[in-house]
Amino acid sequence: MRVLSEQSDMSSASKFPLEDLSQTALFQKINDICAAVDAVNSIEELFDISLKRTMGLFGVRRGSIFILNKNGSDLVLMTAQGMKGDEKKQLVKRMGEGIVGQVAQLKEPIIVDDISKDKRFINYKTRGSYRTPSFICTPLMIKDKLIGVINLADKESNQRFYKNEMQLLDFLASQIALNYRRVQIYQKFEKINKETQSLKDQLGQSDQETAHLKKQIVVQEKFATIGKLAGGIAHEFNNPLDGVMRYTNLCLEHIDENEVVRGYLLEIKYGLNRMANIVKNLLACCRNEFPDRENVDFEQALNHVLGGMSIDISHKNIVIERDIESKMPHIQDLGLERILTNLFRNAVDAIDADGKIRIRAGFRENVMTIEISDTGRGIPQEQIEKIFDPFFTTKEMDKGCGLGLTIVAEIVKSYNGKIHVESELGQGATFVINLPIEKGR
Repeated sequence: MRVLSEQSDMSSASKFPLEDLSQTALFQKINDICAAVDAVNSIEELFDISLKRTMGLFGVRRGSIFILNKNGSDLVLMTAQGMKGDEKKQLVKRMGEGIVGQVAQLKEPIIVDDISKDKRFINYKTRGSYRTPSFICTPLMIKDKLIGVINLADKESNQRFYKNEMQLLDFLASQIALNYRRVQIYQKFEKINKETQSLKDQLGQSDQETAHLKKQIVVQEKFATIGKLAGGIAHEFNNPLDGVMRYTNLCLEHIDENEVVRGYLLEIKYGLNRMANIVKNLLACCRNEFPDRENVDFEQALNHVLGGMSIDISHKNIVIERDIESKMPHIQDLGLERILTNLFRNAVDAIDADGKIRIRAGFRENVMTIEISDTGRGIPQEQIEKIFDPFFTTKEMDKGCGLGLTIVAEIVKSYNGKIHVESELGQGATFVINLPIEKGR
């Protein structure tokens, strides 16, 4: 996450006014904010409760939520606290205008230490009702689509905002956006239910769409749960990972190229990067967002995956068959290695011993096709439709939590691709993935 701040320094960025709370107390407060809107089915009520609870957590006097209008050019005030009545009337911000407009335009959070000294807002004049010059503001996003903006100002302590507070607000903003989508789906669900009562001749079709929408609601709620989990993991892992990575890089700088230990350290560094990417992918999964990255070579990604699983493959005496077309094109790396890792992990887990995993890959008409099949236990027909649902798993508790195939499905969506599964109990399983590749890439 890019921090858009001109005034922050390293010493001040490390401070966190909420640090007086214990880890458990902070997570409980965040959980209370998320739980407070679980039963809310009104968009206005959702924003009102979310803003009040968020302001209470941060200890601020002033806050607001703006929503992007249908034409995508203006941000309209939905709810506000700490504003005078005349300030709230028909308050509209244009894209790029002021703090709210810039956050909406850049789709990135902003922290402002002192608005009067910030070069980004030279021509911006704050209202006289503001008591302090510091602000934090972050976008409400669903995938790469902007929904709106949440803004906080005027701390009760009269202090400025800090980097960690902006990161926490960005996490809460993702939960507000997910709940916004849930309420939209619920309202559509309710509308369909009402129409069903008066249109009996369309009952079958309506029932099918109702069931689909019910499933969407459940999936969105599970993604919200993943979001809470990912936020906790990111908080707990990022600092230790950063420290280990820093010392690993220092060791690499002091070791000769021909020393055996250097190879071990490079493997450690590669593993640490994978751990950091797992946290990022969990957050991306919960927000339906997979940021653009550089292109990746398919066979290189495959070799990384098989190298990391070589011990398990050898232990079970599994044969790997490869049928990869020559001159496979590079593909944008939105998580290709994560797809291969999760599918190979499932295939290895499905084989007790002496099995075979076959991977085929080819490229036709700007579509990369990947097929991974195994000779494992297979998947019962009644479970095939559920395997991509968050937290659905048939594995033992210590072997999986049911997120692997969920992440695979979300990454495939980010490619605008498709995934298909064929399996019979006792006959193994085959996963076929089609990923479109833009011409010229």
